Parts: sequence; structure tokens; C-alpha cells
Amino acid sequence: MSAWKVLLIVVLAVASLGLAMATVAIPIAQTGGDRWVWLGGLLSATLVTGTLLWLFLRHAGKSLDMPPRWAAKHLASR
Repeated sequence: MSAWKVLLIVVLAVASLGLAMATVAIPIAQTGGDRWVWLGGLLSATLVTGTLLWLFLRHAGKSLDMPPRWAAKHLASR
């Protein structure tokens, strides 16, 4: 797997985890009507980053199922 794919997975996972923790912590600390605005915004951002992570992991997982190009040539020559 390429280094940029690994770094993208790490960045998306850290962002998703950070947003998930903030979704719980920030609305608890807020007072008044701002609490619901923060909750809605952080929840939607968490869902977006989690969905992007899930879609990228599905795409990356499918590419790992295929054998490399050199393997097909090597096995055919035997």
C-alpha cells in the first residue's frame, strides 16, 4: 500500500475520532441554545469524516484482493 494511502487513513481516522470526542465534550460545556448548534455541526462533521473513511477503506480493501501484475505473468510462465 502506498504511503499516501496510509497517511490518508491515519488522518481521516484521527479526525473522525477527534470529532467524535468533541461531539460529546463541547455540547456538555456549552450553555443555552448554542449547545444544539454545536451538537448538530459536530455530529454532521463526524458523520461526513466517518463516511469518507469507510468509503476509502472499502476502496483500498478491494484493491488488496487483486494479485499484483507481476504475479500473473510469473504464474503463467510455470
